[in-house]
Amino acid sequence: MKISSILSIGLYMAGVTACGDRREPETSRVSTTALTVHVTQRASLQVIGTDTLSDSARILRLLPEEDGDGVIVLFADSIRRVLAGLAIVDRKMERPQLLWPDSVTGVWWTSPHKLAFTTTTGRGIRLVVDVHAATLKIADTADPGAGSPPVTMAVDSSVAKRARAYIDSLYFQPAGTAQSSALTYSVTRVISSPDGSMAAFHSAARDASGRFSNPAWFVLDRSSGVVASLDRVTGPLMELPAEAGEWSGTTLFFYVKGKALWEAEIQRAVSRPQATNEE
Repeated sequence: MKISSILSIGLYMAGVTACGDRREPETSRVSTTALTVHVTQRASLQVIGTDTLSDSARILRLLPEEDGDGVIVLFADSIRRVLAGLAIVDRKMERPQLLWPDSVTGVWWTSPHKLAFTTTTGRGIRLVVDVHAATLKIADTADPGAGSPPVTMAVDSSVAKRARAYIDSLYFQPAGTAQSSALTYSVTRVISSPDGSMAAFHSAARDASGRFSNPAWFVLDRSSGVVASLDRVTGPLMELPAEAGEWSGTTLFFYVKGKALWEAEIQRAVSRPQATNEE
């Protein structure tokens, strides 16, 4: 057989094999994640019960219910000589209601709508059986079933690292070193959502004297690394304090700005492009 015939047969068989193995090219399907944030003012914290807080009042901590209907507020007011008072912001009430005037040392939810707290006065645990009742009733108990304040879980180091990298990128400060500003921005607190899929983090600027200002809240999607801004203030740190922010479930984040409680509803959307065939 001639060499040319052998080549022709070889090319023909190669063509048949190529046609038989021909597959549709796969399009790279890269998912994209988007975070949408809707922020509203939940309640003013200027008046609690029948008392007006002074300008020196500070919110020490928030403790939202899992469904977000109630938010416990731990506050201090030096002018009124209050070290740790307890109030509740109920979605159905016009203004925050006072639960305990002072000396609160610990507070936690024992079950839906049921709150426990301890104080420096008295012994045992005080219980609020139903925080949404028209008339709040507080009872003392020594029942060990009431539990104790939960231990704060440590934040995953990878989440904290991603938050720091984002702040360094946002303010153009490689490795945390400011290039053309007298202010250096850092992450001051990171809080994971209950299921660990999201995290909120707080940042602030520090000047040469060590004074903090320009606080801000951000939310981070852990799986994609996408970050969205929640809120920010140009001014004193106390206007958007790091300690006054907490999750309620996975989609609601509560925080204090000024003398008001704010609610951020976070929606996460993942889009996957459809594959297209090439000729």
